[in-house]
Amino acid sequence: MAAEDDAAEDLVDKLKGGDYADMIKSAQSAHEAQLCLKADGGVSKSNPYTAFAGGAAQAPAEDDYETDLRRAREARLAQLKEEQTWKIQGHGSLRELVNEREFVEIIGPHERGVMLLDDGHAPAAEDVKRALDRLAKTHMEAQFCRLPAERATFLTRMVELEGLPAIFVLHKGQVTRHLPPSRLFEYASASSPLFKGHLERLLHRAGALLSVDDGSSSEGDGSDDEKPKRGGWRRA
Repeated sequence: MAAEDDAAEDLVDKLKGGDYADMIKSAQSAHEAQLCLKADGGVSKSNPYTAFAGGAAQAPAEDDYETDLRRAREARLAQLKEEQTWKIQGHGSLRELVNEREFVEIIGPHERGVMLLDDGHAPAAEDVKRALDRLAKTHMEAQFCRLPAERATFLTRMVELEGLPAIFVLHKGQVTRHLPPSRLFEYASASSPLFKGHLERLLHRAGALLSVDDGSSSEGDGSDDEKPKRGGWRRA
């Protein structure tokens, strides 16, 4: 009992004198002596106040995920809004034009334009028309249109045509590329199953389309039988 009384008096003296060092050390030792369960299922003997401090560093990962998710949603909404604007402008199909005046009025406001010029008589004309109509449905970014050659007096006089059908690529109302039959049918005839893919890549390189179908065959994959028959188009 005398020893316990002496210890109690010693503790009282330390408290009165402001000496807490031994108490703090004892408390820290007690905490460090605890067993802590780690994330991997293991057990370690450590201070619970510091053993899981590293877990807080993982919080930003969730924040990054939420940020990326929000950005993806915003990008998708912007894309849908842009596509809706294109639909209002008439994108999504091959538009038949009445004359050159309508061509100037229609194509001017559009950033990207593709215009088919043909006479409707060459065997390849209808195949090219069908291919462009299909591309117009999947490439909303461009305005696709067709103008009969007999209604394009000014255009046919200003441009030296190799033959028909021909395609003109436009940027903000200005003609930037002329694709004659020799380019259109360089790797596949208009009736070939490969023609649409070839035409899509050709228009993409010309700046008319923003993307191409990755599943389409690459240029030059066709055999000699798929090379154009020059009788498929006529000179203007």
